[in-house]
Amino acid sequence: MKIYFIRHGIAEAFANSDFERELTTEGRIKLSETFDNFAREFTSDDYKIYSSPLVRAIQTCEILCEKLDTDYEIKDHLAGASLETVLSDLRESDHSTYILVGHEPYISDYLYKITGKFQTVSRGSIHEVEI
Repeated sequence: MKIYFIRHGIAEAFANSDFERELTTEGRIKLSETFDNFAREFTSDDYKIYSSPLVRAIQTCEILCEKLDTDYEIKDHLAGASLETVLSDLRESDHSTYILVGHEPYISDYLYKITGKFQTVSRGSIHEVEI
């Protein structure tokens, strides 16, 4: 199974709650450019996109889905569950490729546990792994 981990784009520093923080205009523009490139190179026909329930992740997902002309589902555990929980959920589905939109420090932790290497996970970055 192939997994693309995507960290949400640049978000506002403050809101009523961390859950409600929205993407900034700069964040939206950068994601649009990144996802244009990703959509040109992405070739899988058997994939599913999941997002954390936090507003900035959903907004990131919406931009991505517009580029790929598809939809997404919200998975509460992408807001910070263990890698084991995330992988267990994916194994219950039957797709070959998954795109997961989430947050730090969780994505870098997942990547380290999968690859054994620390990776910098910038806002709006895409990290591909094979399991």
